[in-house]
Amino acid sequence: MLANLLVIESNPDLRKLFDHLLTSDGYQAKTCADWEAAYSAVAQSIPDLIIYDWELNNADGYRWAEVLRNASKTASIPLLFICDGPPPRHMIERLDGIGISLIDKPFDIFVFRRRIEALLGTRERAVGL
Repeated sequence: MLANLLVIESNPDLRKLFDHLLTSDGYQAKTCADWEAAYSAVAQSIPDLIIYDWELNNADGYRWAEVLRNASKTASIPLLFICDGPPPRHMIERLDGIGISLIDKPFDIFVFRRRIEALLGTRERAVGL
């Protein structure tokens, strides 16, 4: 079964890049431009992994991640933040504390692919797939 990935990225060019990269790697990818669309996508189908931009204009990604972590249906979904730069140490510690993985832009495609594989493997072990 193909993994179902949700990508939230405000930049249309990066959305296209993520969609192309992930589908060419054999994943089912759904891309959203904003959090409203992401809420709708999660309500329709629970993804196996959520990848999202750290600095979207219309929402605080950290608060949304906490909401996901506190809901039983979404608590086990791995989260990958794509950051414009490294966040402050205290924020890294907070994110790590709720199980969020980070990658800085610009990122190495090889590292990105390996991080996705690792996060999906962790989820499979956690939910017993």
